[in-house]
Amino acid sequence: MSARVLIAGGGIGALAGALALREYAPPGLELTLLSPAPALVLAPETVLEATGGPAAARYELAAIAADIGAEHVPDALEAVDVEPRLAGTRRHGLLGYDALLLAVGARPGPTLPGALRFAGSRDAAAVRAAIDAAGERARLVFAAAPGVGWTLPLYELALLVAAQRPDASVGVVTPEPRPAAAFGPVAAREVARRLAAARVEVHSGVLPESFEDGALWLADGASLDADLVVALPQPAGPAVPGLPSDAHGFVPVDRYGRVHGAPGVWAAGDATHRPLKQGGRAAQQAEVAARALAAELGAHVIPTPYRPALRGVLLTGRAPSYLRHSTASAVPSAASARPLWSAPGKIADGRVARYLAAHQALRI
Repeated sequence: MSARVLIAGGGIGALAGALALREYAPPGLELTLLSPAPALVLAPETVLEATGGPAAARYELAAIAADIGAEHVPDALEAVDVEPRLAGTRRHGLLGYDALLLAVGARPGPTLPGALRFAGSRDAAAVRAAIDAAGERARLVFAAAPGVGWTLPLYELALLVAAQRPDASVGVVTPEPRPAAAFGPVAAREVARRLAAARVEVHSGVLPESFEDGALWLADGASLDADLVVALPQPAGPAVPGLPSDAHGFVPVDRYGRVHGAPGVWAAGDATHRPLKQGGRAAQQAEVAARALAAELGAHVIPTPYRPALRGVLLTGRAPSYLRHSTASAVPSAASARPLWSAPGKIADGRVARYLAAHQALRI
């Protein structure tokens, strides 16, 4: 008997889920990929795009869907009716499903008043133009708004600009107790060392409040002189009508990716209530959800709970640093000049990285 699985989303989590389902699901799976975007954009590469480097890689979603034997519906998810298992879309009406994997990501939420927002590809051109216009001796500050969990792009932007503009004054402001604290003490010390070597001034454990009249005001009453402030915005959840969500619009899930109170619905990635919004984590969550979903459809696969490992490549303008944090490892926090996992790259997920590497013809 065939089963209809709908994946809502067009990012790394959606692709990871689709690839995993193709492996785990029983025969006869009817897979549909629903996304309004025409391309999968490698968001981790947009820091290079924003600082004068090449554009982030983009892969045609319709071509990916065709390659994996899925139907591609270029539309946005508007609502879910869990009782009859129907997904409402903007232009294509209602889509029926037997199982739904929600991987729509998060939206850019509040950002620092007066600062220029950086939320990936949508802001890369504006950030690049602003940095160019600021001049070689500009005072540039990169800040994280309150509520930002994934801060690695903050340090990459600062390091990349510092490498290009030795006469500029570059600083970072972060609420974290130390740079890249999510990676644990060893990796955090490596990030701090790279920032110090690049002469990036670090203000950690501090909340930025606003940027006006050449001053970045901090919550402790101090201020920093700046010509340009670029800030990572606080993420906001998708708040999909018909699905449960917390006060910020994020979807609550259990250890297997099941959405609380929504039978037949799983979620992965930035749309969920998990605090760290990162592509590698999204792929891991999608893998867990795909196994649980496939098992419910009758596949001979054993669901495994989510046990996150954090992997990241710190781009510096020189040699990168490979960072890892995993409580399952004998060395929970690690940093190295050499890759710490297979299929190294900005997409820290082996299944997705291998697929994209083998399908360069799908790039646009």
